[in-house]
Amino acid sequence: MPDSNKITVRKIKIPAEQEGQRLDNYLRKILTGVPNSLIYKIIRGGQVRVNSGRVKPLYRLKTNDIVRIPPVSVDLTSQSISNFLTRGLKKIILYENDDFMVINKPAGIAVHSGSKIEHDIMSSLKSVEKYKSLSLVHRLDKNTSGCLILAKNYQTASALGKIFMSGAVEKNYMSLLSGTLKGDIIAVEHSLVRNKGNKSNSVSLSEDGKGKDALSYISLLRQYKECCLVNIKIETGRMHQIRVHALSIGQPVCGDTKYGDKEVNKRLREYGLKRMFLHSKNISFFYKGKHTIEAPQPDDLTLVIDNLKNDL
Repeated sequence: MPDSNKITVRKIKIPAEQEGQRLDNYLRKILTGVPNSLIYKIIRGGQVRVNSGRVKPLYRLKTNDIVRIPPVSVDLTSQSISNFLTRGLKKIILYENDDFMVINKPAGIAVHSGSKIEHDIMSSLKSVEKYKSLSLVHRLDKNTSGCLILAKNYQTASALGKIFMSGAVEKNYMSLLSGTLKGDIIAVEHSLVRNKGNKSNSVSLSEDGKGKDALSYISLLRQYKECCLVNIKIETGRMHQIRVHALSIGQPVCGDTKYGDKEVNKRLREYGLKRMFLHSKNISFFYKGKHTIEAPQPDDLTLVIDNLKNDL
């Protein structure tokens, strides 16, 4: 395999045994460690070319094609994550005022620090002088992308925390679930309990009714052969709520390695799914005025949807 750490442009001639591969999948193998979002960016930006011309990520390689690959950094260390969050902060800010900010959280980066996490969103952002007093209002799982609210002062953090606890926040997620949804909209109301004494930090349905109340509404957006694109509105914000509720109806979130279906996940990797398909697409609440913030659909999930559309 060519050395993906070289800093020069490479031109690779495709041998017969590699014919038929999609361009995006081929680049994932060549550019080991490079985030999917960056791969799609360099393809769509024209930095990757086939036979000197622009092509789409779904282009099927042919024997003797000449693929131009630009120099790409693959050093995705914890420090580079921190640099990405601080230097590229403007790109992920969806909304900001004197009291709070809403960012479009990237998938694959933890919200807060942990025993095995060197750099996280909160620590990285608080290293910026004007954000030293930031505090979390709510959380998203590491592999979930989308709207994340951060308070800039104690008063706002306290007020927004109470608003979240009261349920006066509308939260909508886009997700891909395995299987066929049984109806256009399904209400899932099961209390949840954290499983104590296990290292996986998992959650399950409460069997005795003593867990925390949780309510989710799952609405069908599009049905595919073995999975469905849905909108999930959650009335509560319990840990792993969407993932466990989806599992409870026999339709786990695609790409979920904790609660998901291994075989479905394996097959969907062929469509470009490399992480849990869960995106916090919009959030709405009232605090000194009405706020409705939307996070754009990530490129990596858009690619999966596009690929699924071709396989109806």
